[in-house]
Amino acid sequence: MRLAGTAWLGLVSTAAIVAMFMDFATYTSIEGADIDVGTTSSIPEELRLDMPTFVIRSPGGGQQCKAFPEENGTPGHNALATESGCAELYPPLANARTWHNNQDGTIDLADNLGRTIVVFSPGDGLAYISVEPRSVILSMSSEGVSLF
Repeated sequence: MRLAGTAWLGLVSTAAIVAMFMDFATYTSIEGADIDVGTTSSIPEELRLDMPTFVIRSPGGGQQCKAFPEENGTPGHNALATESGCAELYPPLANARTWHNNQDGTIDLADNLGRTIVVFSPGDGLAYISVEPRSVILSMSSEGVSLF
C-alpha cells in the first residue's frame, strides 16, 4: 500500500511537532549563569526626566541652556534650577532661583530676593520671548521646540 502525498505530509508534520515538544521537554537551563551586577549610566545625571525642562536660547540658536522649574508648594511660584551655561547666555541668569507664572501669561525668572532677572511673554508659537530687560533677546521653550 502506497501513502498519498497528503498522508506523507501529515506524517512528517506530526514527527516534526513531536520532535519539537521533546526538545522543550528535555531543556535544562544552564545553572550558575553569570549576571552582570554592575550599574552603568547611559543617561547623564544632570538630565532630569521627572520634571519639566525648558530651553533658553539666544537669537540664531548659537547658545542655549536648560531651566528646570520645580514645584515648591506655592501656586505660581516655583523654585528654579538652571544649568551653568545660562551664565554664558546672559550673566544674571546664573542667579535665577525662582519661576513666577503671572496672571497676564508672562513668566518671570527672579533671584532669591524676588528681583526680576528676565520676563518672558508668550510668542507666536509654542515658545516665549523675553520682553524685559529690553536689551536682552532670548527665547524660552519646552525642550525640543525652538523659535529661533
